[in-house]
Amino acid sequence: MKKFIKAFQAENLKLKHSGIQTTAYILALIPFLISIGASIYSYFSEKTEATNPVYFFFDTYNLLILPFIGLFYPLIIIVTASRITQLEHKNNTWQLIETQPLKRAVLLNAKFIKAYQICIYSILIFMLGVAALATFNYLISPKTELYILDIQWLFLLKKTISLSLGTGFLLALIYAVSVRFSNLFVSIIVGVGALLVAPILNGLKLLPKWFPTTILENSLKASSDLGYWLTYNEYLSVIATVIILFLITFWYVFKNKKWWNNKNTILINYAAPVLLLLGLFLYVNHPTQMTSSNETVIKGSVPENEMIRTVYLLDGTMNDTLQTIEVKNNHFHKVIKDDLPLKKYRLAWWSAKGEVQATVLFSKNDVVEIQFPDEAKDQSFKILGTRLAENALNVELGDNVDYIKKLADQGSEDNAETIIFLLKRNYKEDLKTLKSFNTSDNYVIRDDYTEIIKNELYYKYNLIWMQYKDALARSNPKNEYKNKSIQDVLDIDFKPNEDFIAKAENVAYYRFKIYELLSKDSSDEDVLTKYKNGLNGLKNSTLETQLAKIILEDQLPNVNDLNEINRYETLFLPLIKDQRTNAYYFKFIQDKKRLTSGKEALSFEAITTDNQPKTFADFKGKFIILDFWATWCGPCIYQADYFEKHAIEYNKRGDVVFISLSIDQKENAWRKKVKLNDKNVVQLFAKNQNALNNFYRLNAIPRFIVIDPEGKIVNSNFPFPDDSNFKVMLDQLLPKQ
Repeated sequence: MKKFIKAFQAENLKLKHSGIQTTAYILALIPFLISIGASIYSYFSEKTEATNPVYFFFDTYNLLILPFIGLFYPLIIIVTASRITQLEHKNNTWQLIETQPLKRAVLLNAKFIKAYQICIYSILIFMLGVAALATFNYLISPKTELYILDIQWLFLLKKTISLSLGTGFLLALIYAVSVRFSNLFVSIIVGVGALLVAPILNGLKLLPKWFPTTILENSLKASSDLGYWLTYNEYLSVIATVIILFLITFWYVFKNKKWWNNKNTILINYAAPVLLLLGLFLYVNHPTQMTSSNETVIKGSVPENEMIRTVYLLDGTMNDTLQTIEVKNNHFHKVIKDDLPLKKYRLAWWSAKGEVQATVLFSKNDVVEIQFPDEAKDQSFKILGTRLAENALNVELGDNVDYIKKLADQGSEDNAETIIFLLKRNYKEDLKTLKSFNTSDNYVIRDDYTEIIKNELYYKYNLIWMQYKDALARSNPKNEYKNKSIQDVLDIDFKPNEDFIAKAENVAYYRFKIYELLSKDSSDEDVLTKYKNGLNGLKNSTLETQLAKIILEDQLPNVNDLNEINRYETLFLPLIKDQRTNAYYFKFIQDKKRLTSGKEALSFEAITTDNQPKTFADFKGKFIILDFWATWCGPCIYQADYFEKHAIEYNKRGDVVFISLSIDQKENAWRKKVKLNDKNVVQLFAKNQNALNNFYRLNAIPRFIVIDPEGKIVNSNFPFPDDSNFKVMLDQLLPKQ
């Protein structure tokens, strides 16, 4: 240890006037300096006041980490490791070191520790820069309660430790290359190449999770879902760092010696530790699955700034409450005795932004822990618990098929090979995504849900292939693909488990079954009769009920003819045997009848920005294009610009009025938002929100409704303004001028 300390002190003297440390510290400060300049510019050029709380610390941290971890800090690692070793290459002092063979390993590793120290100091400078910039932005901001400075020193400490440990892998790699090769450009090419190749490999889904730049980035960006200080990324980095140091030390110590004369020394001092560490690296890198619990539990804590009193567990498709969970003292813990199948449910609660819903997947003997969003802690919404990985999978597998469907719908034999290629490629990519997905704590999806997804993908792609073959058969009954199965197309030997996926209430499977039943019916009956005949032929009453539900869910929203709605009710509602489900779809159908063309629309009771009351009567004689929206709704804000563009065009007619009707819970939020809006759209705030929600079934917004001059519904589910059909359909509805 004394020799190592002396060697380390010698490195301090060598680097004193080299400029290496200064370069690293300047690079660490650049994001801070740029942001200071941007803040000063904003102070003199922008005078807007906040309408929502501004948390300076986390806003500043999230702003600075992207350039720091994406560019400046990797450059610090590459430049520091390369230049420290190049000093010795340049001055030919590596040869001088080699004249002292007993000290080779000590001196080599002392240089690495010095490089590591510079990197850690750079991290500290960056973290202090975050705190300084947050403080500066706070000081130059208006002194109101909405501007909050709460520097999280413990958070910065955690991130400093995580990034310091995550640094080792890339630093050791660049250091080893720099020691091995005297040419400075080799180590720079390796370092910069690793930065550049990572996004390419990631785009091709070939980037391993243990890649050094990936570990470096995740050590700063990723946080443990389980509340640990470290994730598996930091452990991998430490192990990889030690392995590389063992290997480069072995090479350096024995590069001019006959190492086979020291077999015992090499085995004990180098080979055995490296093999042990490699095994440990593989063990840590190997993902694990969450285990089930003894009971089914839904629990969580509500942020202090939220007034959530009740959380509801809803059915995945129906708006039916399965469990009501009371919140007491900002905590809730509900043990559920029902035998719940593994499928997607919904959680719902009322917050300051109105009703909020989230999808959650779990089953019997699972623990669901809800992490509510909390801006004060920079905390996003998450579903934790025993289905952590399943609920973290934010990729809809099998959804990237619109282009394939478009080709299939053409029914051209010329597209066959392209369709086969795309189906096979997408299927393999979906399975690869499923297999490679892991959480920040290295947990992966459990086998039961993996099986469900595999079955779901199989039926999704099979439906596309069947529809294409049917379209192809209409033009060429003897085509060469008529006997080609989906297994042949995907080049797989997979036997779907229909019972398993049926219990999971998987929509992709039900849609496949409906199409399969329809395809088998060659009669001249209309589609609804064919649906009915196909369902009557099923021996499984549960499957019959599920298919009837899917038919109603998929087909009925687009039906505006009352007689047609009555047919749906007569044919399919009796097939839904469960009393609660039947009652839900009975109401669903009655609501649809109420919202068909020609029915009397429910008038809003609203106010303008200057508190003038408004109802339908104020717009009598005009077609009303009504937009239900809220300030907290992202898609609503996105559609607003398109809605306004149409308003500018159609306002010239004089017989059309475009109205944006806010259903915000807080009137102040609406007022602050609409101040910036153009006057081409009439901005109103709804006072009879409950009545409007019930009458128009506002389960999701934005929602666009067209009402005629007599106050009757023309279309209760009009396309979004950014859809090309919006203008086409509106032109068809309006009288020609």
